[in-house]
Formats: sequence, structure tokens, C-alpha cells
Amino acid sequence: DALPISIRVARQLARRILCEELDPLAYSRDFEVLWIQADYPTAIQGVGSLDDQKAVAEYIGQSEAELREYARGMLLDLIATGEPKL
Repeated sequence: DALPISIRVARQLARRILCEELDPLAYSRDFEVLWIQADYPTAIQGVGSLDDQKAVAEYIGQSEAELREYARGMLLDLIATGEPKL
């Protein structure tokens, strides 16, 4: 089943981005691919649509710093909704 795998991979990628203090905006297409391949699950919709949010932010004049902070929040939300570690 692709859904759990895509969600797990998205969560792992989110953890890596946050732990290594990487730019979450640089990974927006990676999350989008995972979201599409899993048939658009709501569990990863926030990170899956980050690339669209980038376009909207540019259009409305939102700063890249504001968008980056929003993206980090989405990553934290994704990790927080994960299954407990055993």
C-alpha cells in the first residue's frame, strides 16, 4: 500500500530537514511527488502543496522568510501527527 509508505517517507524527510536545519522550500517538489504518488492523502496535504503555496506567496508579496517559517510549521505538524516510536 503506497499510502503508509509515502506518509512515512514524508515524515522522515521532514525530520531530516528540521534536524539538519535545511531549507524546507528546497524540498517542496519532493513532498509534492510523494503526495501525488500516494493519490493525494490528507495526511501529507500540507507539505504536498508547499510548491503551490510558494507560488501564492510570491503573488501576494509574502516574504521568503515568512513562507519558510510557514513551511517549517507544516513539517512540525507532520511530525507531530506521526505514529509513536517503538
